[in-house]
Amino acid sequence: MRSNSSRFFFIAFALLVAGCVTPQREESVVGDYLSGRLAARTNNVSAAAAAFSGAQVDTPRSQRVLRDAFFFQLASGNIIQAMPLAEKLTNEPDSDDGLAKVVLAAREIKNGRYQSARDILASGVEASYFAATVKIIDAWAATAIEGPNTGLDMLTVPSVSEFKGFNPLHLALMADKAGRPEDALAAHQLSVMTFGGGIGRIAFGAFLERSADSDAAREYYELLAQDTGPERRLARQALARIDSGEVSQAYADVSAAEGVSIALYTLAGAILQQTSNQRAAALRAGFNVGEVNYNLPLLLTRLSLYLNPSLDDARRFAGSILNIYGDHEEAITILETVEFSSPYYEHSLIEIARSLASLDKNKEALSLLRGAARRDPEALELRLSLASLQASQNKYSAAVKTLDDLIGRLDADVDGDAWRYYLARATSLLELDQWPRAEKDLKRAVEIAPEEATVLNYLGYSWAERGVNLDEAFGLIEKAVSLEPGSGAIIDSLGWAHYQRGDYEEAVGHLEQAASLEPSDPTVTDHLGDVYWRLGRKIEARYQWRRALELEPPIARVDAINAKLDAGLPDADI
Repeated sequence: MRSNSSRFFFIAFALLVAGCVTPQREESVVGDYLSGRLAARTNNVSAAAAAFSGAQVDTPRSQRVLRDAFFFQLASGNIIQAMPLAEKLTNEPDSDDGLAKVVLAAREIKNGRYQSARDILASGVEASYFAATVKIIDAWAATAIEGPNTGLDMLTVPSVSEFKGFNPLHLALMADKAGRPEDALAAHQLSVMTFGGGIGRIAFGAFLERSADSDAAREYYELLAQDTGPERRLARQALARIDSGEVSQAYADVSAAEGVSIALYTLAGAILQQTSNQRAAALRAGFNVGEVNYNLPLLLTRLSLYLNPSLDDARRFAGSILNIYGDHEEAITILETVEFSSPYYEHSLIEIARSLASLDKNKEALSLLRGAARRDPEALELRLSLASLQASQNKYSAAVKTLDDLIGRLDADVDGDAWRYYLARATSLLELDQWPRAEKDLKRAVEIAPEEATVLNYLGYSWAERGVNLDEAFGLIEKAVSLEPGSGAIIDSLGWAHYQRGDYEEAVGHLEQAASLEPSDPTVTDHLGDVYWRLGRKIEARYQWRRALELEPPIARVDAINAKLDAGLPDADI
């Protein structure tokens, strides 16, 4: 149901339009506005940008529609088209649109008009999440005018209320630019422990290479090489570079546009991380959180790429959000320009393959990943993605073969993320009815990650499903529930373990809760039907089984569900 405030706004908007435009134009504007609202709700940012732009009317009272048009033009990457809208917003009486000011300042910096950018930002912004980044942007503009020492001074001015978590990376880059290596080293070390992110890690490594301390650089990269993300690729490339006597010049002389690009992208990452954490916490608590909304991080990343199109981390980031939103063609367009030499190449290919698969171009996706795996023997995450894609197409034997190869490449000291590889292989082995091998992999996954709810639940459920090791299964599942109390899948496992014991009265409450949390899961729905049958609630049982079929369960389960619909369950053998 639409909230009262939204309803009142729409009525006011319709009345406003009626007083400002012709009837034919009124119909068009209202239609555009409604289309924009719908597109925004479904994360179709390009359609929202076009619709809200069409819904604008020439009156100062239409500022909200103007804001929406401006916001979604940015989110869809139409930075140039957003500029006139930003100017309109900043020219409104008593306007304090911080985002519009940042966008206009970014334009001035991109075009070398640094004092103009400072003038735009001089009045400040009220949005607290923007304040720290605006100060960094201002410092980079000042650096371009007066030199890096001025920027350093601006970012080290004491302030009680100001958030300084983003400052160390920029202090490091400015100090390096100013020829102050000791200050740069201290700031870099702080950056990699705070909000420097992937850019901070790349910049610190390059700085160590240039410092002529190859031992420190090598030790740093050997540590990064243990990671499973882009840092592994970065570290391998860097170690080869050190062995050949070469030195990276990455981030050695950062321009104002590049510095501001980094600031905007770092803010985008922090906002997305906070949003994701809040969403995950809400899900664990059992709340319905609705559709994901990463529009602000996407918008900031687009603006970052406007200033520095070669920032591959930002490209990978934007492509990932667009994939989440279902805009796969645009995701491919952004990601395919990431070059082989980039630390983000492997993860960009993974995202491209995900896009292709979502577009039903599975052969292209498989070919892309297979070819990349042959070229890069140590691309572990890419092999995991290849196996996942193979399994999604019911190519379970191929998935197991891929994962055999992946697991065979692991170092003796297996990292904490390796449980994902064993779990992935176990799931395909289960589909191939190779339970002994699957059980061995599940046990290994639990051994590697004894606090990971997913693997605890998977092994516990697998035992419960087979009616074996039920006491141990209960222990694993109950621990998983304590770690993820809002997970419908895990609560389903707990209910199913009780069901397998014959504790139907105890099982039904858990299975009903699981069904409320996972209403579209055919397995959970099927389980609820089974427990209803055991409790003599046969009409409800058949209703749940029919729903399970409508939810498109795995092919192997369809015949079993149909058999239950025909004849019910056999007598329990408990």
